[in-house]
Amino acid sequence: MATMHPKDKQPLKIFVIMLMAMTSLLASCSGKTAPHRRADIMEGAPNFRDLGGYPSANGKQTVWRKIFRSQTLAQLSDSDTAKIKELGIRTVIDFRGDDEVLKEPSRLPGGVNVIRLPIEAGSLNDSVDIMLLMMTGALDSARCAGFMQTANRKFVTAFAPQYRAFFNILLQPESYPVVFHCTAGKDRTGFAAAMLLSALDVDWDTVMNDYLLTNQYLKPLPLVPQIPKQALPALRLMGGVQPPYLNAAKDEITKRYGSIDCYLRKELNVGDTEKKQLRKCLLK
Repeated sequence: MATMHPKDKQPLKIFVIMLMAMTSLLASCSGKTAPHRRADIMEGAPNFRDLGGYPSANGKQTVWRKIFRSQTLAQLSDSDTAKIKELGIRTVIDFRGDDEVLKEPSRLPGGVNVIRLPIEAGSLNDSVDIMLLMMTGALDSARCAGFMQTANRKFVTAFAPQYRAFFNILLQPESYPVVFHCTAGKDRTGFAAAMLLSALDVDWDTVMNDYLLTNQYLKPLPLVPQIPKQALPALRLMGGVQPPYLNAAKDEITKRYGSIDCYLRKELNVGDTEKKQLRKCLLK
């Protein structure tokens, strides 16, 4: 990525604050509890959830308590950090950018290996443009959806190296149990989860259902008083997830590579051998 001059970072920092504020506008819901709790595991990270129990095309299912997706881990309570120890978490993969990490450093017990794979999907100009449109109330639903779709298409191409490294970590049995996350745990994390489940031969409807669970589990954070009322409709839309967002990534993959399987093989170095290893680690 290009080096950014310190004086140019302030607008991006403001945008990051607004991005985190989006999560405050989602309704909360209680999680399902049988046979294992998919979510409602961490008090300070409601969108921390287990990827176990999803059926694979080969008749097996993803294992419980081995790989988790999450929002920021900066708000974990003492009981949450104890839960991290109880779960035996060895590796945390953090997709957040530098400004996000500086503002909200993770709160984790000792002994956890934190690996950063920064993904900053918007350029400075894009971020400033979106911020200004939000603040004036000029960002309508169509433009919001367009921004989110563009971000998801960038995951496919511009950030393939980060997702390739993500899979490299998951191919190492000693990495597990693993948590991967970003700020809200919905976009960067959502694409990662979609590619992982696809590599495990989980069907797209199930992949999408997992993606949309963010709208159920992500609970409100304190409102940011500086956000004007005219920005709220855009924040509500961008603070959640919608099928067109993730489908934009899938469409980009299909257009460029023909299929997710081909994308995994050609761009993320996840071929037959790697899939076999992933299945060994994450299916039963």
